[in-house]
Amino acid sequence: MFNRLITTRNGKIISGVLIGLLAWGFVFLLYAGNLLESYELKTYDHLSRLKALRSPAPEEVVLIVVDQNSLEAAQKEGINWPWPRQMYAPILDLCSAAGAKAVAFDILFTEPSSYGVEDDRLLAEALQANGKALLPIFLSRQRRPLPPHEKALIDRISIPLTNNSGPNQTPYLSSIPPLQNLAESARSLGNVAIFPDSDGIYRRIPAVFPYQERWVPSLGLALFILLRDKNSAVLDKGSLCLQDFCLPLDSRQNFLLHYYDPEKDFRRLSAFNAIQSSLALQEGKKPLYPPETLREKIVLVGLTAPGLFDLKPTPVNSVTPGMSIHATLLANLLHRDFRVRISPHPAVGLALVLALATSVTVLLVPGLWHLALLLLAYGGALFLLVYAAFQNNLWVDGVLLSSSLGLSFAVSAVFSYTTEGRQKRQIKQAFSHYMSDLLVQDLLKHPEKLRLGGEKRVLTVFFSDLAGFTSMSEKLTPEEVVTLLNRYLTAMTDIILASGGIIDKYEGDAIMAFWGAPIPQEDHASRACLAALDNQSRLAELREEFIRMGLPPVHARIGINTGEMIIGNLGSSQRFDFTVIGDSVNLASRLEGAGKEYGTSILISEETYRQAEPAVEVRELDLLQVKGKQLPVRIYELMAKKDDLDADRIRVRALFAEGLDLYRKQEFDLAAARFNQVLELAPDDGPSKTFFRRCRSYKENPPGPGWDGVYRLTTK
Repeated sequence: MFNRLITTRNGKIISGVLIGLLAWGFVFLLYAGNLLESYELKTYDHLSRLKALRSPAPEEVVLIVVDQNSLEAAQKEGINWPWPRQMYAPILDLCSAAGAKAVAFDILFTEPSSYGVEDDRLLAEALQANGKALLPIFLSRQRRPLPPHEKALIDRISIPLTNNSGPNQTPYLSSIPPLQNLAESARSLGNVAIFPDSDGIYRRIPAVFPYQERWVPSLGLALFILLRDKNSAVLDKGSLCLQDFCLPLDSRQNFLLHYYDPEKDFRRLSAFNAIQSSLALQEGKKPLYPPETLREKIVLVGLTAPGLFDLKPTPVNSVTPGMSIHATLLANLLHRDFRVRISPHPAVGLALVLALATSVTVLLVPGLWHLALLLLAYGGALFLLVYAAFQNNLWVDGVLLSSSLGLSFAVSAVFSYTTEGRQKRQIKQAFSHYMSDLLVQDLLKHPEKLRLGGEKRVLTVFFSDLAGFTSMSEKLTPEEVVTLLNRYLTAMTDIILASGGIIDKYEGDAIMAFWGAPIPQEDHASRACLAALDNQSRLAELREEFIRMGLPPVHARIGINTGEMIIGNLGSSQRFDFTVIGDSVNLASRLEGAGKEYGTSILISEETYRQAEPAVEVRELDLLQVKGKQLPVRIYELMAKKDDLDADRIRVRALFAEGLDLYRKQEFDLAAARFNQVLELAPDDGPSKTFFRRCRSYKENPPGPGWDGVYRLTTK
């Protein structure tokens, strides 16, 4: 039952489905247990880097950075870090003069300036004068009392948000805002508290933060809201909707960032040079950065110097300034460049389909090279799918899919090797000595042609035996017997295999073979007959060789029959033979024995002649009832291949046919005369001798008026 299951097409499909389900189930458990997530994140990073190569940062966002050069230039002027806050006032003035759309600081001003109250006042005045400046606030989950002015501040900066998706973030409990006068002078505030994924990489950022039953926007979202001058929103089913569009969020209100090419990142201006440019403009001098540099731009001011500890690892760069993360969120919002991770349900469903398709295909596709090409095709298609989806901002869980494909492929390939491979090895072992290499290879490619359970089929079966071999072998040494048999059996076997026949078995000097299975052959009767003729021709050559070797000449009788028989594996589960059985097989064996009665070398049945008629020359011999059979069978002597009879043998066949017709009419004297004419032409013609004797016997003892012309053979 199991062997049939794994060899039929439907059985392979069923096995493939079961393997695919098991492989997918194992991968699903890993996926559900979050054990694949770290690999998914690494895959995401690789795809992000590929995507970033084609993604320059938008030009409307400009960064004014406190870089190492700015720190060193200020230090030469006697100004150490942290700088006096009034130094940022010229930057605000430059933005105002240039017509920048907005400016946001990613620098915390939570403590009074070490340079005194006046320093804070000057920055507050610059913020007030600019009117489009944002400052950062830092939300914390550490509880502390909320001063009244902070509550009013939160009311002012929070966005009216209708939350229809439930509390997916843990609420923040406190805040660290800018100094009160700075906060009041700024247009708004945005939270800069961001956190990496479990592996320390910053891939996403919350768009909004729950605090004091309010929703505080991130710095990037606060800038975007300021530019649109609309701040109401709805948080619902994985998205944050802002009037005319929605940005996709994950279950914790995180927004996946689409980072840009680090080599083509946001334009950066040195903070110290920006300060000098602002002062130059005020003095009527030519600035290093002309106002056009910032016209209609959105400016973020922050830190990039390594010593200021605001560098963070992202998928595209291991040292990305924190301000660039906020700038990336803003740019993604401006260009509606939203990246979405496909939800688990369709991802798991796609993994199931992939696992099932892979396992079923592996079991149906034969050959190692085909499997290798299949793996390349499936793997390549999967990569293209994941890559193309990512290029269109759709993050598909590639590790989930590739794990399902890979495990399903591996398990089904091993299963195929251990089951179908074992079956093929059994087939090769069972048939390599009994059929030609071409047939064995065809059977290995199409094992379904070998039905192991047995079936009825119309085939042609062949029996041959050496005449008088038993008495002959008694006169030979064992070595001579072995030499003679091996030479004879090898020569006969080569011819049978070359004709597409199957050697069923050897029994001493006897050979049993058949044609038409396990690989179907429409001309199996012709093949058997032609092989028998070639056997007799080759045996004539061997007789000459045996005589030269001092061995006796040998003659073989062959019987061939075509009919329905049972074919299949017979034996135990450990050892079996692929063979044929049935009455049709027995008849072929009886015909081989009957050759002794007629003095012929090859006897065939009527059904064999009917199917092989276009390929052979025959003469009808008799209606024969063999021992153990109730009905007679018309038998023929196989004489030659088609159109291969000489004139004498054609004459012999014609005279014999006349004699046979007279014999059946019980005109035994005239029949005997015809058979005697044949013997004058061919003195060794066995059938004519046999019928000549019968005619003389029936002349003395007539069979009577009810005679049917059937000869009943009493021996096997």
